[in-house]
Amino acid sequence: MNKKKASLLFNVLIVLFEIIGIIETLKINNKISFEYYTEDSNILALISSTLFVIYLIRNKKIPRWLQIFKYATTICLSITFIVVLFVLGPMYNFNYSFLLFDRALFFQHLVCPILCFITFILFDYIKPLDIVDNFIGLIFTLIYSLILIILNLLEVVTGPYPFLMVKEQSISMSIAWSISLFVLSYMIALSLRVLIKKHYDKIKKIKDKTKEILKRGKESNN
Repeated sequence: MNKKKASLLFNVLIVLFEIIGIIETLKINNKISFEYYTEDSNILALISSTLFVIYLIRNKKIPRWLQIFKYATTICLSITFIVVLFVLGPMYNFNYSFLLFDRALFFQHLVCPILCFITFILFDYIKPLDIVDNFIGLIFTLIYSLILIILNLLEVVTGPYPFLMVKEQSISMSIAWSISLFVLSYMIALSLRVLIKKHYDKIKKIKDKTKEILKRGKESNN
């Protein structure tokens, strides 16, 4: 299976599992709760993977804007996965059987983040990213954080995550959470950028070496 077919397969799986996750969420809550970062990040992943599938089926080149969008959604799902493991896990008495394996959460907290990471790094057509792309990739997370902090201050919503409850914790604690989560988000974005560059360089090196071997073969035949 070549890289393009693998990308198509993985993105189709992501679309399928995201739809199942949404259906399960609707069965449980009868609605999509957009105040949850998990819901928003998975919907973005559904959109980006759907667009990838459309371009791949039509045999069209993946445009740069879609590459950046896929980068941003992979950042979002990676944040979701890591926050569930290392932030929400301890806060919820390490109840990972619920956080990772309960119905919709199985797809939204575990399966889709892992699939999205694998296909982005190994199979999707993504050219090397720069530091500007790094910050563009964080836009969705920054917008979400800003909106939810404002809604919490206005008491329109509470949380929904403990670290967003700015009315129920000290200013210093809110600042500490904000800095910590921004650093975490930036490091995830940076790590993905570095991994993409290494994978791209590795593939390019293999292609260049193959071309050189073929060239020498032709010269020796002549």
